[in-house]
Amino acid sequence: MKFYILLASLLFTATCLSQNLGKQEAARIKQQAESYKTLGLNEPFEAFPKKVGYFQKAASLYKKVGDSIEYAQTLCELSVIYNSVDSIDVSIDYARQAVSIKKRVKYNNLFNEYTMLGLNLRVQGKYKEALGYALGAEKTADSEDVNQVWLGILYNLIGTIYSELNYHDKSIEYYKKAIEQAQKSNDTEGVYAIKINTARGLLERGKAKEALDILNNGPKYTPGNDCNVEYLSMYVLTYCKLKQFNRAKPYYDQLLKCSTGKRKNHIEKEKVYYAIIQYLIQTGQADKTYTYLDELHKLSGTHNDLYNLAELEMTHYQADSATGNYMGAIAHLKEFKNLNDSLFNINSAKELGDLQLKYETEKKDKNIKLLKKQSELQNERINNEVIVRYVFIASLVILFIILGLLYSRYCTKQRNNRILEAQQAEINRKNTVLQHLVEEKEWLLKEIHHRVKNNLQIVISLLNTQSAYLDNEDALLAIQNSQHRMQAMSLIHQKLYQTENLSTIDMSWYIFELVNYLKESFDHERKIKFKLDTDRVELDVAQAVPLGLILNEAISNAIKYAFPGREKGKVSISLKNLGNDCYRLIIADNGVGVPDGFEDQERESLGMNLMMGLTGQLDGDFKLENNNGLAVIITFTPKQQLPDTAA
Repeated sequence: MKFYILLASLLFTATCLSQNLGKQEAARIKQQAESYKTLGLNEPFEAFPKKVGYFQKAASLYKKVGDSIEYAQTLCELSVIYNSVDSIDVSIDYARQAVSIKKRVKYNNLFNEYTMLGLNLRVQGKYKEALGYALGAEKTADSEDVNQVWLGILYNLIGTIYSELNYHDKSIEYYKKAIEQAQKSNDTEGVYAIKINTARGLLERGKAKEALDILNNGPKYTPGNDCNVEYLSMYVLTYCKLKQFNRAKPYYDQLLKCSTGKRKNHIEKEKVYYAIIQYLIQTGQADKTYTYLDELHKLSGTHNDLYNLAELEMTHYQADSATGNYMGAIAHLKEFKNLNDSLFNINSAKELGDLQLKYETEKKDKNIKLLKKQSELQNERINNEVIVRYVFIASLVILFIILGLLYSRYCTKQRNNRILEAQQAEINRKNTVLQHLVEEKEWLLKEIHHRVKNNLQIVISLLNTQSAYLDNEDALLAIQNSQHRMQAMSLIHQKLYQTENLSTIDMSWYIFELVNYLKESFDHERKIKFKLDTDRVELDVAQAVPLGLILNEAISNAIKYAFPGREKGKVSISLKNLGNDCYRLIIADNGVGVPDGFEDQERESLGMNLMMGLTGQLDGDFKLENNNGLAVIITFTPKQQLPDTAA
């Protein structure tokens, strides 16, 4: 018996020693992993293989001892390192592994991982998925102790995604948040980077002066030996936009030196080449741009995202237009429109809107839960006060009646408060319903404009098909004129469904697009130049359509009839604000003009009747001037929009 007791004691002692040795071994391995991680953090990014090796060893050791949290966070560090050397696919893979591990162990601190996925997916052009992760990171930031530098990076990322999707107001809102976070953390480099992004967003909206103010805010960057290609590129683009080429020249010269300097990543190279190309085009040196365009084509294959491909096609179109390669320019413009439509089609816009709405709804639900907890605490405090009051009443019998009356009044007030709260809740519910109705109305209006544009395009295609079966020149001409008129209306509906503003059309944009369409439509060998001089004029659909049809008729007539037997000609189009809410449209050419009495003789023609009738719809004045060519002059006053049309 004593032998068995002794044997059991020895087995128990051996088990305890084994467990202690196991814990000691695990602690030793974990300490070794922490050492490797520290070495990796201290290793500079230039020593990439060493840095990666340390973190991979640390990750392997954390996995061995079963420390899932540290293992996931080390994988996230590897994602950051590979992102820094532009290995996007590897970076995404490490970030996804980290997310999967943390979710498996129900550890919800996913801010860094979601931010890295957003950064990498944006570079690949997967904007919906990138925005989803970025907004998810912002949501988790409310419940985590997030580093301010990382928070600034996140806000900068969200701002960049919105900017590339043409949600510029939203992008600038996040850029401002990013600058605030970078300033709090004394991240000077971060502040500069975000200022550049903010300036780029303003420049894309046509606000070059405001972009220049952002760049010059604080210590002004001056060209020297420094190769900060971000600043150099933005100064070149901004001064070119302002037509101040003498000021752009020093930055351009420095940019040329930097383009042949030390190795840069593909993003920096793209910014350098785009800035150089724009300067060359603007200063009449477009023939020198093709070397840089070839480099951009090579770089476009790195991630192949729609935004950069569309920007490249537009740049190629500008270069071909400037060098007289009009067929090439037309091809690149068509490809740009296809890519642009793919990037900003109505379904994508709705999906991104739904994503933003989902994020905001989740955030509101979180706030509601917090308010409920606060309400429960408040009710508990109220109950405690009631108990104290009852004890006080029991102690002071003399004041029983007075305190009873006070308590009765208190209960009445509470009851009234509950009624008021119920009424307020009902008001809030109705407000939410109304907000949803407004949002549905906006989407329905965009869908209507989209379908109207598609239907007009179908009719244009049907007319084009019908013309193939006609031999009569007059019938063919009538069909061609009808196609042009429908295209003039189609452009208006296309603009309305592609923008957030459903009430008005920017006529300067519209005139530019219509002129390009008509130039492409007429097959002629004459080199007719178009000069556009338009103010920014916003018109509603009711006035934009007749004005567009007038422009179509006048420009088509100038192209067809103003220059018989001549190889060259010039058509000038001007839309100016005369003040006092009055505008004047002039379509003039330097062609042969018209004989005296032409207006009286041709009043019965369809084109003349159409222009005069449409001028009547505008409540404007129609006038022809025949002096060294023909000028059609329309003077009109914009109508007051109805309140329900400003949706």
